[in-house]
Amino acid sequence: MSRNPFRKSVGFYEVMATSYTRDAHSDKAYSQTKQMATEKESPRNVGFNIKDKHTERKKKYLTAKYGAHQMLLIKKRLGVEMWIFDELRKLYNSEDDDHDCELELEEILNLDTDSERREYALEQLHDAKQSQDVVNKFIEEMLKKAKTL
Repeated sequence: MSRNPFRKSVGFYEVMATSYTRDAHSDKAYSQTKQMATEKESPRNVGFNIKDKHTERKKKYLTAKYGAHQMLLIKKRLGVEMWIFDELRKLYNSEDDDHDCELELEEILNLDTDSERREYALEQLHDAKQSQDVVNKFIEEMLKKAKTL
């Protein structure tokens, strides 16, 4: 009995090494091994449905650790954003986020002067349901909080 030098027995399983280059001989050897594997149906064989394996993907989550100082800054900014969100609910007399106000804290922080920030905020809050005095008071308070960030 001649032994194939690329075939090795590991326990009950027989493993065969194949070359990395693709040629007619390696394709033929691969198809023969595949055909032999499908012909041998025994109770020890386990069938895997590869299609289901590829279609079902695990959800991946990205997490990051921040230092104490960075985390403090993040919490501070989040607090200001939540305050703005709550105040917008009051200005628009709504229980949820159904107003069309696109007021963004990032935009306010990107502007250079207080007058530009005030103008941007007034432009975004033009259709608020509260009086102009209440809107102006909100803008002043928001500008104070934005300066602390």
